Amino acid sequence: MGRNHAAAWNAREDAEVVSVADPLEDRRTKLAESSGAVAYASNRDAILHDGVNVVSVCTPVCFHSEVACLAAEHGRHILCEKPLALTLEQANAMISVAAEHGVQLATSFQYRGFPRNVKYRELFAEGAFGGPIFLRFSDIREVRPKIAMHKQSMNGGPLIDMVGHYFDLMRFITGEEPVRVYAQGHVYGRGKPRLAEVDDFAIDAAAVEVTMAGGHVLSVLVNWGMPEGYGGFGDEFLMGPKLSVRPVENKLEALYEDRKEYIELGAGLPGPTVRINDLVSAIRGESPLEVSGDDGRTALSVSLAALESIKTGKAVFLTVSCQ
Repeated sequence: MGRNHAAAWNAREDAEVVSVADPLEDRRTKLAESSGAVAYASNRDAILHDGVNVVSVCTPVCFHSEVACLAAEHGRHILCEKPLALTLEQANAMISVAAEHGVQLATSFQYRGFPRNVKYRELFAEGAFGGPIFLRFSDIREVRPKIAMHKQSMNGGPLIDMVGHYFDLMRFITGEEPVRVYAQGHVYGRGKPRLAEVDDFAIDAAAVEVTMAGGHVLSVLVNWGMPEGYGGFGDEFLMGPKLSVRPVENKLEALYEDRKEYIELGAGLPGPTVRINDLVSAIRGESPLEVSGDDGRTALSVSLAALESIKTGKAVFLTVSCQ
């Protein structure tokens, strides 16, 4: 993801990547060479490099708060990869320090910019679905190649590392807040050869149901624990009393009461580009951030509620809002 951010920043005529950081020498050297930047082993040195205005935070999640707060304390604006943090305390610190130092803190929820998700939102706003909606996502994969993605102490597993995308999308589409979360989950990755060194497994297989304030329901089935070589499976489906839609190749199949339509979708911009464009507009005072630190905190609160529900076997009720 760091490579994607660097490429998106360098694609702008008004920006350039001047420094990069990675504890692994081969990775930082390759990224520095490809982006024309100075390479550092230390996040601090890269952030304090002369001329840095914005920091893209693409580290494992456990370091997001530390890096973002350091950047904010030195007047750097921040684009933080999702999820915003591992804990609400970390997220709160990021939001507070950014506000204290007058810098923008953006959460890089890139799915909002995907053409089909923009179209879902448009159809919802038009009232095309005719009532409360159900939105379903499935994301089934082999055990992840990066060990950190399975460690509770580093990335928190898919309920924190991935599913926050869907929680954020439900808010994006409906404009409403989550009020109830119920989840069940297991660890499928334990015993898989690729994950032999993991000693603090996060939940990696779960079914989550989120109810929104208006009665809309999000259902997510996520599994990052299938055997190595598993081909993977993904699915999504959105329906209401008058309409259902699902992606078919580069189109949306829309089933109305009396007809079927295929809605053409444009290619859209790369995810990091959309979020970078939004952040630059906010820095220049042209528009408020579309996806702020508060939005990241809200998605994280739903992820943590899902984990609590798995632990207790009970639904968790939320009172959250994005400022």
